[in-house]
Amino acid sequence: MTGRISSLICLFCFLASCACSQAPITITVDTSTHEFAIPADFIGLGFETKSVAPNTYGVSGYFFSPKNTQLITLFRNIGIKSIRVGGGTVDGSGRDEHCVTPIPTYKDIDNLFEFARAAGVKVIYSFRLLNLASCADPNLPVADAKIARYIWNKYRANLDSFSIGNEPDVRSYHTRPGQMVDPAIEETTAGVPGTAYPSYFADWRHFESVIHAMVPQAKFSGPDTAVSDLSSFTPNPSSGVSWTEQFAIDLKGSGILAEALQHHYVWGSPGNTTAEEAMNDMLSSAWDDDTAVGTQPANNGGTASFHPYPFVYAKILAPLVAYGVPYRMTEANDCLHGVPGASNGFAAALWALDYMHWWAAHHMAGVNFHNNPWLPTDTIVPDPNPCRASGCTNYTVTPKAYGMKAFALGSRGYVEPIEISNPGKINLTAYAVGTKNDLYITIINRTHTGTHDATDAAVSIQTAGFKSARAAYIVLAGGEPGNAAAMTATLGGASILNNAPWDGRWTPLRLMADGKLSLTVQSTTAVIVKIHATESERP
Repeated sequence: MTGRISSLICLFCFLASCACSQAPITITVDTSTHEFAIPADFIGLGFETKSVAPNTYGVSGYFFSPKNTQLITLFRNIGIKSIRVGGGTVDGSGRDEHCVTPIPTYKDIDNLFEFARAAGVKVIYSFRLLNLASCADPNLPVADAKIARYIWNKYRANLDSFSIGNEPDVRSYHTRPGQMVDPAIEETTAGVPGTAYPSYFADWRHFESVIHAMVPQAKFSGPDTAVSDLSSFTPNPSSGVSWTEQFAIDLKGSGILAEALQHHYVWGSPGNTTAEEAMNDMLSSAWDDDTAVGTQPANNGGTASFHPYPFVYAKILAPLVAYGVPYRMTEANDCLHGVPGASNGFAAALWALDYMHWWAAHHMAGVNFHNNPWLPTDTIVPDPNPCRASGCTNYTVTPKAYGMKAFALGSRGYVEPIEISNPGKINLTAYAVGTKNDLYITIINRTHTGTHDATDAAVSIQTAGFKSARAAYIVLAGGEPGNAAAMTATLGGASILNNAPWDGRWTPLRLMADGKLSLTVQSTTAVIVKIHATESERP
């Protein structure tokens, strides 16, 4: 195994002439101050409410069950600590002949939370809010409250918080002239979705109060809003703030808000976008750097808009940091529905690793990648996919899981300030996380043959305020360097299995005489460097 890993990373510049031809990259980490403490439950997945019911999405019996040892093993191997149950089916997407998706039974809920206990995760549990005019249920708030009481009395140890509704800022949620949806949630100005916020929040408050009457200690998260179009960012023309920010303002000081919840599919439906186009987008610097909505290839020559991270942060989430309100991305993926060969390929592993670190550096409490059965954007899928006629009986992971596991290895502690000197402008990102005794530096080389910039990066690491005693590294690879289209991945030379612990290996990395570290990160790979201090004297 050591020989295989050594072929993926060169410890010194003379071992990789392609890297020597590039100006070296210098990473400087300031360890004198600690920034944001990354929560232990940062890594999560999101699932549809319908997934809680038995015999759905091709599954025979229950998907979430304490008997599903494969799924429990995968959760533990990846490092998943949070699941959110909600999505479109909590509010009636996939409606049956009774107008809406059935609400989970107590038996369904038992299996979900017994699974959560076995897997060591906490659950954000969503209740139905949308009350369709065609089949309105006047007792819906009470039905939600009874389930809340049941969960609280039996499973509070594995409950994160309750949420009510899903993506209420999307226009299809609102009653408007000529179309009756939910009469309690109405646009006061036709064509301006943001004007539905006041009626939405009043309705949400009604449901919350009924639940609170039965569960006085309950904590709530929300509003699980979408980043869909610019009109949804303003709850009304005068306020000029997002639904998410307004929700946090309205509940600030109430004592019931656990965290604000936001969704982020970086770009919309991919249409006929090719895998190569999608990979180029996922690994581009525009997603982490641009400050305005941009466009990228889609639909065989057409374009689609994308919402880069700095834009979403500034427009929606930065104010929450100022308010001291934690926020979590409870639905996130590169795009809606996914692009086969890209969303389920190795490019997604590098994208997910970068995405989580970028948001952790911006004070995010966690990311739950949505696992909507069974799309290319999923992290955990049946094997084979689609399931056999007899039902899903075996589960495996896509490469995205390896990016999540790599984040789990390199996110133990506080975000540390980092400076990158990159004179050759190689498409590379780096992040630092540290504790008193250990420092983790994640380096992601996003160059690849699809954009004709495949380049190995010679990297020098130096730390301030940290006396290094020893170091090691581990490599996230998809196979051939430069190939973002690989459909497989390894981390530390090992696979993530459903029947055995992950056994990836760290490889020792020699310190230079001046305390610096030098290494080469090959094209389309990521490396996590772990440095241990000589003594416990960091601030």
